[in-house]
Amino acid sequence: MAVPSDPPVDLVVVGAGWHGLAVAKTYTEVSPTANVLILDTAQSIGGVWAKERLYPGLKTNNLVGSYEFGDFPMTPERFGLTPGQHIPGAVVHQYLNAFADEFGLTSKLRFQTRVETAELQDNGDWVLNLSSVSSSLSSSSSSPTSTPSVLRTKKLVVATGLTSEPYMPEFPGRSSFNGRLLHSINLKERSKDIEASREVVVLGANKSAWDTCFSAATAGAHVTMVIRPGGGGPSWVWPVTFTPFHLSIQRLATTRFCSLFDPCIWAQEGNDNRIFNWTRWMLHKTWLGQKLVGIFWGWLGSIICKANAYDTHPELAKLKPWSSTFWMGNSLGVHNYDSNWFDLVRKGRISVQIADVSFLSEKSVHLSNDQVLDADTFVCCTGWKTTPPIKFLPESIVPDLGIPCMIPAGQQQKESDLQSIHARVLQEAPMLRRGPVRTLHPSAAAVPAPVPIPNARVNNDHDKPNIQSKDHWVQARQARSRSSYQLYRFLVPSDPRFLHHRNIAFIGTHLAINAVTVAQAQALWITAFFTSPSPSLSLSRLDPARVDYDTLLHNEYCRLRHPHAGGGAGDRCPDLCFDGLMYTDLLIHDLGLNVLRKGRWWKDLFCRYQPADYCGLTREWMEKAL
Repeated sequence: MAVPSDPPVDLVVVGAGWHGLAVAKTYTEVSPTANVLILDTAQSIGGVWAKERLYPGLKTNNLVGSYEFGDFPMTPERFGLTPGQHIPGAVVHQYLNAFADEFGLTSKLRFQTRVETAELQDNGDWVLNLSSVSSSLSSSSSSPTSTPSVLRTKKLVVATGLTSEPYMPEFPGRSSFNGRLLHSINLKERSKDIEASREVVVLGANKSAWDTCFSAATAGAHVTMVIRPGGGGPSWVWPVTFTPFHLSIQRLATTRFCSLFDPCIWAQEGNDNRIFNWTRWMLHKTWLGQKLVGIFWGWLGSIICKANAYDTHPELAKLKPWSSTFWMGNSLGVHNYDSNWFDLVRKGRISVQIADVSFLSEKSVHLSNDQVLDADTFVCCTGWKTTPPIKFLPESIVPDLGIPCMIPAGQQQKESDLQSIHARVLQEAPMLRRGPVRTLHPSAAAVPAPVPIPNARVNNDHDKPNIQSKDHWVQARQARSRSSYQLYRFLVPSDPRFLHHRNIAFIGTHLAINAVTVAQAQALWITAFFTSPSPSLSLSRLDPARVDYDTLLHNEYCRLRHPHAGGGAGDRCPDLCFDGLMYTDLLIHDLGLNVLRKGRWWKDLFCRYQPADYCGLTREWMEKAL
């Protein structure tokens, strides 16, 4: 083992996005004398909002006031914003720089630094091997440019999130393709190439795909969006506001009344209010209640279908989501464009194909429905690798960390345990038994049937999966252990060794509509876990068996609640939509703090929870716990 070349530190945070900054700020507030270091491979602060990743037209789905830290408001006057505005990417980057300056984090940042390996020591410390990396985003992973250095730390927080390393498919014929081939991570540095193109093919139907289509089409190109029939289908793209009450999807998802219609199984753990819990029981465990839940989600779906007028044009019909809003995850988007995206479809500037990419040739993209698309530029909006970009050593600890990996046969969960967990989820959330019903556009009938998708029912003949055996869910659960996170409270390994040392956490390994609120709560929970003064997080209260059970239970719920078949990512990570507020409640309840923060019952029930509602949360906890 190499000898550390840098002085030892108390905490290393890997990642300088929202979550990394949140945990660094919270930890230093609680432990002001601690030596904290923040490492990031990027050239600048922000993670996905780093300056070098801000492609033209990038804006938040959130409006002003809902995308900020509670202790540091994004005041419109200071940042040149107007109320009700979607926040430009450049302003988010500016805000995060100002946040780092305000709370003394700037001096703790070290950019263009990669953590190659993290080796666990006998005393619980970590020894990190670091390397400097190039500044180019043109490849999926930057290569080292200098001699590696070694750093020792007592505690490690991995805050690289889910969007640090792009996933780029391999296509037959790629070497013969003469057009421009890029991933959505390269949209900033390749924006001029896209603007100069005449024919652009975009693979994917998530928000970055919609942004790419809009940018290319408004620059004069003809764009073809290719949607894989075996994927989750087109994203739900919501109007900024809807109904005479000017509601928004973010407002609904962060209002406690609307969260009652989500069958979240940890809701009662995070809220001791008997009225809330009785109402949840009535809605999700009675025939009448389930009918009301169905009406709520059906109402939401009807709003968006009417607003986007899918049935008024043959190409728009291909963009109609394939399953109910009940199952949607954070692949959803908001129509935050300067002009009507759907008008570009009506005018023929954007076309839609539902097919797989078969192969590439010199100037074309060949699809599985026998269509051949001319392509000056081929943009893959194909998502990200979920595995942390750090090699953990010794390799024997990797299965115990709760990160995506291959699980040795002897360490997989017993079938009886899986059956018990699965049954408990369905007992608590009976509506998850059905799984999403997928209704594909008729044009997909010409496409060869994809691999069957677990937990999906379909409304067309060509896409019917085989009848699943009684053990299918067990197989899916075992497969999930290889491809998804398994963390207690979605934050820390459940293995007793790491519960004892309290030396590692993973923050931001989820998707959430209320992203910043979740980041604040997670940062404080991790800080309390590391510093150990909270009675509810003390070693005497964290029973390893209960921790392991809750970890399996909550992650199995996520898999069933937002499955791939419904457009969710629950098979890879927690995908928190209307259950995001209740997850925040769960963490705050663990800390012994009040989850109902509005001061009046009617405000707690009907008013939206914003980051400002959690202003002073760290100080509140310190006064109670320290």
